Amino acid sequence: MNKNKALQKAINLHLSGNNVEASKAYNSVLVLEPSNLIALNNLASLLNVSGEYEKAKLLLNRALHIKPDYIDALNNLGISMKLSKEFNEAVKIFEKIINLKPDFIKALINLGNCFQSLNKFEEALKVYKKASIIQPKSTEVLYNEATCLNELNFHKQAILNYKKILKINPDFTEAKWNLAFIQLLKGNYKDGWKNHEIRKKRDKTKNDYLKLIEDKNWIGKENLKDKTIYVLSEQGLGDYIQFSRYLPMLKNLGAKIIINTPKSLDKLIRTMKVEFTHIDELKEIKFDYNCLLLSLPLAFNTTLETIPNKTPYLFTPKDKKDFWKEKLGNKLRKRIGLMWNGNPENENNHNRSINLKKLIKLFDLPYEFHSLQINHNKFELEIIKKYENLFIHEDEIKGFDKTAGLIESMDLIISVDTSVAHLSGALNKKVWILLAFTPDYRWLLNQENSPWYPSAKLYRQSKKGDWDNVIENIIADLKNF
Repeated sequence: MNKNKALQKAINLHLSGNNVEASKAYNSVLVLEPSNLIALNNLASLLNVSGEYEKAKLLLNRALHIKPDYIDALNNLGISMKLSKEFNEAVKIFEKIINLKPDFIKALINLGNCFQSLNKFEEALKVYKKASIIQPKSTEVLYNEATCLNELNFHKQAILNYKKILKINPDFTEAKWNLAFIQLLKGNYKDGWKNHEIRKKRDKTKNDYLKLIEDKNWIGKENLKDKTIYVLSEQGLGDYIQFSRYLPMLKNLGAKIIINTPKSLDKLIRTMKVEFTHIDELKEIKFDYNCLLLSLPLAFNTTLETIPNKTPYLFTPKDKKDFWKEKLGNKLRKRIGLMWNGNPENENNHNRSINLKKLIKLFDLPYEFHSLQINHNKFELEIIKKYENLFIHEDEIKGFDKTAGLIESMDLIISVDTSVAHLSGALNKKVWILLAFTPDYRWLLNQENSPWYPSAKLYRQSKKGDWDNVIENIIADLKNF
């Protein structure tokens, strides 16, 4: 096979989506012609897709050594850098491309995305503005622009973008998901809960909902008296704690309830005194209806005014109260529970968590501080050793019923946005919750109180990524506590 035919075969395989055979074919071309620019570039793009970024960079640098202004190779090299999280290097490459070809839309989008990854949202917005002039109806540009607007709390403009996207492409699930997030954040529960249902179709999460039977899905229309409803667990432990408050409401409708509560929450959920059957207790699951836990607010037509917020609705088992009463002994000064870090697997954890170093001024105050963290890294342990009024209880708080016991023993909980914050609110314990500049939807905007948890006080970042003002406000209030 001659060089041209070999290259065309590789390109055809590439276009058909047969990436494995296309890679082999491009390699064959490069055996015949090591300096073939198209083969070098296209094979590198396939290596980017398969996560082999270093190999891709070698090929692209070979191509660019031959032709330094090869736009497609520069773009793929920028992508390699971006995917391997070398964002600053990627920025330089994409800026070089735009200097060579100012209307190259892919490079503009990639440059904006790199700025986003560097948390430079204002810079990213400027880039997307340029891209939108070139392609005003590009849903990709509109979406990325909206993401930045949302991160900067320009929610009104972000909503306009998401609505434009959905007008162009009604099946753009991520746009609908983010629109729901903002609607809920702004307290528009009527539209927000409806759009929140799109989570069942998102590529990121749709596999979490395979057990839901849509034909039996209950969203408040059918009479549940003497009917069996299976309430499926979803999302995080904090979500389960927050929305378990709807289980008594289902019982009041005359329903027989089946649940699949996460194991770590099982003992606490049983304190609600709501009759239910856990799926572990059944050989065969039979039900008339099913409903996702986070669809219950929609099913009950929840508005800001009708949130079921009577607390406590979870209770600490007596044996756990007694354990902590004995362990902690007589109280000589006020006790404060502290949670500064969330689940590292949460995609937003880097925004919502605080480095323990930033909290050390708290420990100069005349209180006992008790960590509600289950794990502490070596840097945290070094800090903890320095303060006689900071205690850890890693082994004793594994299991939320045990954590609840420690929370009950405290005068106050200070927590970032984690399941501990939700548990404290559900137990009706006084809790101060530290929130990122762009908070999760459940905390709403511009208010110190929460309609979900009457015992909570909210402390919000005034500037993105800046916890200093939050901690200063916490310290000032603690001095008067």
